Amino acid sequence: MGTVVIPFMKLETDEDFEKLNELARNVLDFFAENALDHERTGEMIERIGLGNFLEAMNIPVDPNMVSQPRSNPYFRSDDWDEQVAKWVEYKQQAA
Repeated sequence: MGTVVIPFMKLETDEDFEKLNELARNVLDFFAENALDHERTGEMIERIGLGNFLEAMNIPVDPNMVSQPRSNPYFRSDDWDEQVAKWVEYKQQAA
């Protein structure tokens, strides 16, 4: 199982397909610059970190990207309100 990088991407118009092609080109370019010999894309992302990969691709973090529930019940929530505010602002701008 993998991580969903772009959850729920619509492919209804030519512009939607162009966005998908642009994403694929960006991932391939990033892979060419950062992957080790014989390394797969998922292994590269795991090695450099999903957050770093998403930042390089200019893809905002989305809660729908979660590939599996946390096995560790402990997490930091000290900036929870800030993160929620960022997410709400992002969704309002996208609408």
